[in-house]
Formats: sequence, C-alpha cells, structure tokens
Amino acid sequence: MAILSFSTLPLHLESPTEVIRLARERGFQGVEILCEPPWHPRDWSPSLMRDVREAAEGLALSLHAPTGDVNLISRHPGARQFAEAELSRTIALAARIGASHITVHLGYRASGVPGEIPFDAAREALVRLKRRAEDSGITLCLENDPRLHYLYLWDLGEYLSWLEELGLRGTLDVGHAWTAHSDAALDFLPRLAPRIAVVHVSDNAGERDDHLSLGRGAIPLRAVLPRLKGTELWVLELMAPEGMEESRELMEEIFQEA
Repeated sequence: MAILSFSTLPLHLESPTEVIRLARERGFQGVEILCEPPWHPRDWSPSLMRDVREAAEGLALSLHAPTGDVNLISRHPGARQFAEAELSRTIALAARIGASHITVHLGYRASGVPGEIPFDAAREALVRLKRRAEDSGITLCLENDPRLHYLYLWDLGEYLSWLEELGLRGTLDVGHAWTAHSDAALDFLPRLAPRIAVVHVSDNAGERDDHLSLGRGAIPLRAVLPRLKGTELWVLELMAPEGMEESRELMEEIFQEA
C-alpha cells in the first residue's frame, strides 16, 4: 500500500516536530525532513531527536540529506571528503530517529573551468554510503536532477545507469523528470520503476522546477502514477503549504484508481 508523505520544504524554518504534527492532522502517513540548516544533521540536539521520534510515532519518517555545499563530484578532494562525511552524519541521524529512507544528490559542477569531473570517486563514495546505510537498516536513495547546466543526473537514461551500476535505489522526482523530458518521461518510468523506492511529487509547467501544488501545472499525474505502481513511499514536495490538502486528496483519488 502506498504511503503518502509530506516534505518539510514549504515549512522549513518551523520545527520538524511542528511540521510532523501538522502533517498528521492533515491526513498524511509520513514526513520527509529536509536536513538543510537549521536542521543540519550535526545540529540536532538529543532533545530534538527524542521529540521527533515521539511526534512521528506511527508515521513513516524519511530524510532528505543536505545539498548546499555537499558535492560528491567536486574536483577538490577535501570537498568530496566533506560531502561524504555530511552524508554519513545524515545516516547516523536517520538511525537515531528511526527514519527508513534517505534521499541524496550527486552534486554539481561548481565552475565552468575545463577539467575532468571525478565521477569514479563519486561512485566509490556512494557505494560506501550505501553500505553504511544498509548496516543501519536504512535505504539510501539517489535522486534525479532537474535539467540545469550545472547538474548531471537529469537524463533519466543516465540516471538509470547509475542506479543499476551501483545497485542503488532511487528517489524519482517527477517534477525534475518533467523539466528534463516532458511527455517522453512517461516512457522511462516502467524501466525505472523496479529501482525506485521513493517518489517526490509536485507540479510544474515544464520549464522550471516550480514545486506547485498538484493540478496547477502540466504534469499528467494520472498517467505517471500507474507507471510507478508498487513504489511504497510518495512524498508531496511543495514550495508553499497552500494546496497541501488539495494535493493529498488528488493523490489519494489517483491511488484508488490505479
């Protein structure tokens, strides 16, 4: 049975415990906590961990690892080491609060200076992180990127290759896929589905990753969801809280139809 979760993104500055309580009140079955400051993994106090565990009892809890300054494909070896350490901290936090999944990003091109991108080093780091997560009973999920000139995993064919080569599970962001491929994204979904553990859901018109509430953009969600049937964790990832209930109701309606 699909679990519909709510990302803390639109209420990021609120305490995670408050967002968890709101999500429960609004009928969601889980919460994904965005671990950017002030909720960076190194900044959680023991009391906050305890409060989140208690508030989330009975809900599915997941984390979105920090992305700011966390770059596994940096050309600077120290920056790559820092990124891996921050993602390791996220795994440790997930284990302490009982989160089941962690979404991570590959990273970004930091400048336009010519030179080789250390993809092999990033692959090795992801394998190490996957093993650390598995040792804690956590599923590490690599997310596809929106189509931007400084990002790499926007092409779903390339994205699938990374998942298969490294034996990783994926977080498929439907909005990102739509900015990259538009209608053609639908053809990729059945091939991706066996590797996808988490789906991020929002809407957009195809030009920007707007994170609109569902039905406000051009993404044909009634065609998307059946192609990913079997994925258990679906995360509503909006930019603003308005429309969260409307979006939840639409998702539940489509789940019933699928």
